[in-house]
Amino acid sequence: MVRQTTQRGIDLKLFGALFLLVGLIDLLIIEFFPAYALKLFGVMIVGPLAYLVKLHSPAVHFLIGYGFVFLRPWSWGLAMAYGGFGITSELMNQFQFGYHHLRTGFMAATALFLCYVAWRRVLFADPLPPTTRLTSSSPEVPS
Repeated sequence: MVRQTTQRGIDLKLFGALFLLVGLIDLLIIEFFPAYALKLFGVMIVGPLAYLVKLHSPAVHFLIGYGFVFLRPWSWGLAMAYGGFGITSELMNQFQFGYHHLRTGFMAATALFLCYVAWRRVLFADPLPPTTRLTSSSPEVPS
C-alpha cells in the first residue's frame, strides 16, 4: 500500500493542494491588508506598485500547486527555484531587519521541503522519451 501511494505521488499532490490553499490565503491577505509592506531581499516594498509586486506570491503558489497536483515536469524546477528565491530573500531580510525566529523557521522548513522534493524528483520526469513524444500518433498516409 505504501509503495503504491509513493509511486503515484499522492504526497506531492497533497503538497500541491496545500500550495493552492496558500495561494488563496496570499490573495486574501493582499486584499484585506493592502498597506502591508512586503520585504524582499532586504528591501521593504511600498507605494502604488507594491500591490503588483505582492501578487507574484499567490501567482507562483497557484502555478506550483497546479503543477504538483498534476505532476507536471516544469513544476519541479519552479518549486526548486522559488524555494531558493525564498531562502535567499529571507536570509537577506535577516541581515537587513535583524534576526527573527519565524523567518528562521521558514528558511529551515523551506530547506527541508526542497530536500524532500529533490528526493521525489523522479515523479516529475516525463515518462515518454523525446523521440516517442514527438512522433505522430496516427499512421502516415502514403502519397
